[in-house]
Amino acid sequence: MMMTGVVETEHLRLRPVIEEDADSVWLLHSDLRTNTYNPAGPMTHRSQAEQQAREWVANWAADGHGYWAVEELHVPGVVIGFGGIRAANWRGRQVYNLAYRLAPTVWGKGLAGELVVAAVERWHELGERLPLVAYTTAENIPSQRTALKGGLTRRPDLDEVTSTHTDVVFALGLD
Repeated sequence: MMMTGVVETEHLRLRPVIEEDADSVWLLHSDLRTNTYNPAGPMTHRSQAEQQAREWVANWAADGHGYWAVEELHVPGVVIGFGGIRAANWRGRQVYNLAYRLAPTVWGKGLAGELVVAAVERWHELGERLPLVAYTTAENIPSQRTALKGGLTRRPDLDEVTSTHTDVVFALGLD
């Protein structure tokens, strides 16, 4: 992978998010199926998707990297998800947050794992200057498996129990 905005893997084209991706953000993040394990639930207003897209665009402008819009190589121009790494404040410390969310139409193809491997490679390219963290709910076994496939280490010492759910944590480079 090169330090440009666009990355191609075996099956995916990963490119910087643009504001015009707000429609795809809305479709993905308002879908009940993609939010089954999300304690916050799906987006309920399209303006949330517009704001999210603007925020992700701003990450690229400020840092030169961020979450990608995900397309399948054989279907260019059709966004099937979002993911990658971006700098974030997590529990009072700066980290790279690893995220991945794909459309139900592509589940079960191994694409989330391919996305996570590319994101971990990007983290290495960036010099591992911040720890890499992924977290999900205890019930989200598919997401946990994906984090492990990407080479992250399960960190039960960092799990957090709230009144509504338990976050389970995976990380690299985190003391």
